[in-house]
Amino acid sequence: MIRLIIDKLGTGHDDLFLKIDSMPSYSKTADSYYLLDFLEINWDDSSYQHNDSEAIRIGCIELMKYWIEILKNIEKGQTRFLLFDIWDEYIGGLLIEKTKLGFKTRIGFTDKIHGYEVGKSTIDKLIKEREIDFKFEEKAEWLISEDSFFGGLDWSINEIKK
Repeated sequence: MIRLIIDKLGTGHDDLFLKIDSMPSYSKTADSYYLLDFLEINWDDSSYQHNDSEAIRIGCIELMKYWIEILKNIEKGQTRFLLFDIWDEYIGGLLIEKTKLGFKTRIGFTDKIHGYEVGKSTIDKLIKEREIDFKFEEKAEWLISEDSFFGGLDWSINEIKK
């Protein structure tokens, strides 16, 4: 199961937690600072600030909806990148390959794309144009069933809505 958790008292830095509850268990901390920018939510049309907890909640829910959309459209044998960790110097996230048993999942990153330049409408194009060969943060990989993956995201969305 994959879960996304928010530090509701966070400031935009080290306030998001990605948990993988399969063996070996894994946890990653990230910033929400660029989250709404990545999701292409226009700050000028919003009453939220970068560190506004309601904006972060909305951003995390939208991020998981974006992930769900990608996962529902991925074909067997295809690999997709689910962005989670967004920094000035690099981006990181989950490399997901759909198999007949579920999603083979690895933690990857690249310093050839920077957090301030990427949006959900441009990420796939940047990965292709720059011929990104992701580096892997962990040697571990997980095989997570579709039910478990979607169940964890649904749980996270429901918890964040509370």
